[in-house]
Amino acid sequence: MKIAQLVSNIHQVSDKSNHAIYSHVAWLCNGLVEKGHQIDLFAAGDSKTKANLNSVYPKSFSNTKLNENLVKNYTFLLNYKCYNKAKDFDIIHSHFTLINLFFSKLTDTPSIQSIHSPITDDQKEILKHFKSNRFISFSLAQRRSMPELNWIANIYHGIDVDIFSFNPKPDDYFLYLGRITKEKGVHYAIEAARAAKVPLILAGRSYPNEGYWHDKIEKQIDGKNIKYVGELNFKDKIEYLKKARGLLFPTQYNQEVFGYVMIEAMACGTPVIGWNNGSVPEIISDQKTGYVVNDVAAMTQAIKNIDKIKREDVRKRAEIYFSVKKMVSGYEKIYQRIITEDKFNKNNKQH
Repeated sequence: MKIAQLVSNIHQVSDKSNHAIYSHVAWLCNGLVEKGHQIDLFAAGDSKTKANLNSVYPKSFSNTKLNENLVKNYTFLLNYKCYNKAKDFDIIHSHFTLINLFFSKLTDTPSIQSIHSPITDDQKEILKHFKSNRFISFSLAQRRSMPELNWIANIYHGIDVDIFSFNPKPDDYFLYLGRITKEKGVHYAIEAARAAKVPLILAGRSYPNEGYWHDKIEKQIDGKNIKYVGELNFKDKIEYLKKARGLLFPTQYNQEVFGYVMIEAMACGTPVIGWNNGSVPEIISDQKTGYVVNDVAAMTQAIKNIDKIKREDVRKRAEIYFSVKKMVSGYEKIYQRIITEDKFNKNNKQH
């Protein structure tokens, strides 16, 4: 198959990226190339994958000082470049939320779309005009935010379970890994860890200009029971996940689309204790590979019961449901199905 992958040029696409969208696209591109497909990636000019790279600017915008209007113009140009070459592809897979929609109806080449972030109310008003487009969800919970969209498949994210390798003997600490914002509920992780009397390490980007960091987090960090290690690089992230007794994922997002860090932890054998929001109960097998909780008291008790979870079972679930191999196979099947259906429909119209 000849497949175009289209993603924002804000960040570099790389399998080592800490930005979930961009690592996801990299794993997908690489896996499809390895299976013999011709993949063209439309992305930032410094992206690194096995696909043929098509770009409109030599660097990702996060590594430049372009003004907002130029960024917007280059983003539209990237979409235009992809859809202008649509006839060269069997299918186009977009990872934008909105912009590609305005181009999708201008070509006969079939396209599908992944929406990686929670859908906002203002985005819904635009999406309603394109609800017959083909959309792929990352979790069944994601669909609840806008069930009227034409959801054609549900494919869970996948990671390289060789890189995120199994560790049967963890250290004593628990881990929170992710953006340190109110919506992620980090203060609940701190409360639960203190109540359970276990050490907690916080890792991820902080936002000191937000009141949340100063009001709820910073004053709790004592360097002993509650540590903050900042934003981790790819290699260090894996080490912290492998050595943790458990990952705390107290998300307050009702629209939590997936939660990549949960499957990264599980591949290492690290159980996950997650708040019962969004995709969490789909990813965690409650009381088998972790715990799904509704409040701090339940999270505290789950921390105390973490050794009841067999790390081998956690790893096995990751291998079965959340490997790159399974993910790539899922996309490969849906691409082929859509291409076949599209050809059938075109042949029927001609007759």
